[in-house]
Amino acid sequence: MIIAVSGTPGTGKTEVARLLAALLDYSYIDLNELCEHAGLISGVDRARDAKLVDTNKLKTLHVSDNAVVDGHLAHYLKADVYVILRANPDVVRQRMEQRGWNPKKVGENVEAELIGVCSVEARELWDNVMDVDTSTLMPQKAARMIYNWIMRKRFANDPIDWTLKGYEP
Repeated sequence: MIIAVSGTPGTGKTEVARLLAALLDYSYIDLNELCEHAGLISGVDRARDAKLVDTNKLKTLHVSDNAVVDGHLAHYLKADVYVILRANPDVVRQRMEQRGWNPKKVGENVEAELIGVCSVEARELWDNVMDVDTSTLMPQKAARMIYNWIMRKRFANDPIDWTLKGYEP
């Protein structure tokens, strides 16, 4: 089984993906490194300080079985399950600011989380998508919850909509 863990920066992808891989005894794959090695970086957006990834090629990239793939574009990979980590936009802002991110990128990512970009894109491409709210979950608890869902073969749930949860920017 291949499990793609995606989401906006600041939602806990890397820590949750590493813990989930350990629980499942799967390989952990950093999508950024995989894209570098596979030659999928098509350029750099200097204004946004971001590498550009060819998502069409990413959709056809083969990943070996029994792997957890971590990255904010992991939902473009062909996988068996797509886990989209979500967090309240205020939590995303706080986490990114604590990491010293550029204010423009912080704002861009808070907006992306508010409108659910990763979740929407994943659901447009695939069926087995689950959103997990990591706003208050410790990474170990989030990984254990996802592990339990996978063991029970519960591969999808309703998307998280921050506006319905009372979030006001």
